[in-house]
Amino acid sequence: MIRAIIVDDEPMNIQNLQALLNKHCPEIEVVSTATHADTAREKILETQPDVVFLDIQMPDRNGFELLRSFDRHPFEVVFVTAYDEYGIAAIKFSALDYLLKPVSIGDLKTAVGKIEKTITQKKQNARLENLLLSLNRLQADDNEKIALATLKETFFVPIKDIVRCESSNNYTHFFLVDGVTHIISKPIYEYEELLGPYGFVRCHQSHLVNKIHIRSILNEDSGWLILENTRIKIPVSKQKKAQIKALFK
Repeated sequence: MIRAIIVDDEPMNIQNLQALLNKHCPEIEVVSTATHADTAREKILETQPDVVFLDIQMPDRNGFELLRSFDRHPFEVVFVTAYDEYGIAAIKFSALDYLLKPVSIGDLKTAVGKIEKTITQKKQNARLENLLLSLNRLQADDNEKIALATLKETFFVPIKDIVRCESSNNYTHFFLVDGVTHIISKPIYEYEELLGPYGFVRCHQSHLVNKIHIRSILNEDSGWLILENTRIKIPVSKQKKAQIKALFK
């Protein structure tokens, strides 16, 4: 659904536009309305809409002044006005579309089509940006280390070198790629929270495993993880099996 706010100083105009949207444009969900610019600003900040259907001529502050009050405009704007002379100014504000009152069904459907296309593209771009950020973070974190404090010494271990963690009461055993094991006097759930963003998965109540060291899943019982370069089998709880498979999609 595309979240929308309607801003117009005439309540009847709001009702008419909302009725048209409900009947002819079900992809639009009107989450709020406002009859004054100040109220509209508060509701836009509160609800974070995808699009604002904005009347231009309003008392106190007009639609252009409302837009100038925002440092940035993460929402699309469709101007709705009875005055055709505002068209050029609307274009200068990079409005997605410009509707004249009374709003025709055809013009409204055309505007909503533009809204849908633009917002879909924005969401795709956002997903791509998030992917690139994640990749950059993983590259930057390639040599990031974690401090593991034992009774005698504190070791600074590269996170990528941790194969798995195993719980033993209030202690956590860290198994590293070089065969070294560190026993830390902290429960495993603290490390699940810390290491989760780095690709570690809690496959079982007692086990936390680094995704990059998983070779396969053995389909016996509820399942077992087979790790690279080891014969050790790590149990998988029934609730976690689907989550682990999803990591590799």
